[in-house]
Amino acid sequence: MRKVFRIFTTIYFVIIATIYLVFYGGFVLSWGKILKIFKGEEASKKYVLNEVRKFGVRAFSWLFSKVHIEGQENIPDETFMVAANHQSLMDIPLILAYVTRGGFIAKRELEKIPGVSWFIKYMGGVFIDRNDPRQIAGEIKKVLKNLRDGVNYIVFPEGTRTRDGNVLEFKKGSMALAMKTKVKVLPVAIWGTMYLVPKRSLLFDPGEVYLKILPPVDPVKFKSEEELMEYVRSMIVEAVEELRSKDKKHKG
Repeated sequence: MRKVFRIFTTIYFVIIATIYLVFYGGFVLSWGKILKIFKGEEASKKYVLNEVRKFGVRAFSWLFSKVHIEGQENIPDETFMVAANHQSLMDIPLILAYVTRGGFIAKRELEKIPGVSWFIKYMGGVFIDRNDPRQIAGEIKKVLKNLRDGVNYIVFPEGTRTRDGNVLEFKKGSMALAMKTKVKVLPVAIWGTMYLVPKRSLLFDPGEVYLKILPPVDPVKFKSEEELMEYVRSMIVEAVEELRSKDKKHKG
C-alpha cells in the first residue's frame, strides 16, 4: 500500500510541478513584464518573487509533506549569502519558500529546462560549464556584481548531495564570494529532504522536513576563507544533528 501511495504521489507531483513551472510560470513572468510597464519595476519584482515563494511552499504540499521551520527571525534585512547543507533537489524550493528568493550558481544543463531556467535567470542566477574555467570566471564576475548590487545568493558549499545526511566537507572556494564582497553568510541547516527524494529511486516518499536558519556570520571577522568556511560548517553540522534528533521517523 505504501508503494502505491508513493507511485501516486510521484506522478501527481511531476505533472502538477511541470504544469506550474512551464505554463503558469510563463504567465507569471509575462504578467510581471506587463506590471513593469504600468506599475514599475518594484511592483513587478514583488509580484514575481512572491509567486516563486508560493511555488516553494506548494511544492511540499504537493508531496504531502510537512515543513518545520526555526529561526526566520535571523534572516537579515541587508544583502546576504545563504550557505546550506545539501540533501536533495527539494532543498531549492525549501529555501525559496522560507529563506529568500535569490540567485543560484547552477549547472549548465539546467539552462535547457523550460520553467526552471527562466526563474533561475530572473533571480540573478548563472549557469556554469564545469569543464570551461574561462566561462566560469565570467559568470562568477556577474555574481560578484549582483551581490554588490543587493541580490542575495544561495550556495551549497558541499558541492554535491549527501548520501546519509551527514554534512560533507565544504569545497574550497565556497566562501570566496562572501569574503570578496563582505556580505554576511546565513547558515541554513536542512534535514529530511533526502528521504523525500531518495537517491537511486524514481519514487518520492512523503514525510517531514526540518529547516533551521542560524544567526548570520560576518566574514569581516575572519582572517581567511578557510577559517570562515570551517566556522560556518561547524554551525551547520551542529544544527543538522539537532534536527536529526527531532525526526521521529528516521532517528538513528
